[in-house]
Amino acid sequence: MSGRLIWVCALACEARPIIDRYRLKKSRRDHAFDLYENPRMACIVSGVGRLAGAAATAWCAARFDTERALAWLNVGIAGAADFKLGTLLQVVQIVDADSGRRYYPTPTAKPALPTAACLSLARPGNDYPPGFLLDMEASGFAASALRFSSAELIGCLKVVSDNPCAHTGRDRGAVSALIERRLDAIDTEAMRLLALADDVGGREIDPADWHALLAAAPFSETEQNRLRALARYLLNREYDRHALLARMHAEPTRRAKLESLARLCHDDSAGL
Repeated sequence: MSGRLIWVCALACEARPIIDRYRLKKSRRDHAFDLYENPRMACIVSGVGRLAGAAATAWCAARFDTERALAWLNVGIAGAADFKLGTLLQVVQIVDADSGRRYYPTPTAKPALPTAACLSLARPGNDYPPGFLLDMEASGFAASALRFSSAELIGCLKVVSDNPCAHTGRDRGAVSALIERRLDAIDTEAMRLLALADDVGGREIDPADWHALLAAAPFSETEQNRLRALARYLLNREYDRHALLARMHAEPTRRAKLESLARLCHDDSAGL
């Protein structure tokens, strides 16, 4: 076992069925967010909004920075004009409504669930553009998770709670019930991601390559963990080690070096 799955939910009522299903226990030593965990998983309740989703994801990445690989699964409710209430969908494109930036969680196999694009809003809205789910967290979650893991380790599942005729998303009990009814299908995706995290975490970087990467800058321990995750992905995708080192040395700061590799991972995984 070499990986961990991090669930990210905006609301406690979204997280509760997951916490109960996997018998997650509330952490007594963490106070920035409500965090529930067992040896293989953690579930964080981020709060509403893109900034909250991004902050909670980054906080978890730092909290679990000794893990060899992190997989991420954002689960929550969404509005939609094109799907019935209670429909569970796998999000394959996330669009930030303000910036227009797009993110692509990348399944490694053909999705078993119906797929959709999700538009992340800065504030609640009552307009339902055709072809999109609507939420308020997915783009913040994706932007942050892609800083620490490659796209095939990032998943996003949404259950339709609202449409032009019904607004069950305002009822916390109804939200928990919607998630609870789809937990078997959600579990299938969760186990796929956890197995993939174990596989990725079990891959080793050649010691000579690792020492060459470390020589590029005096990385902190946290930065080394991120570097290892990014380099492991790229080298296992047969990215040329000399080109990787050249890219590293071309950047002026430690942060810029890591961001350069993160962009490379994102661009590669978006094309899978």
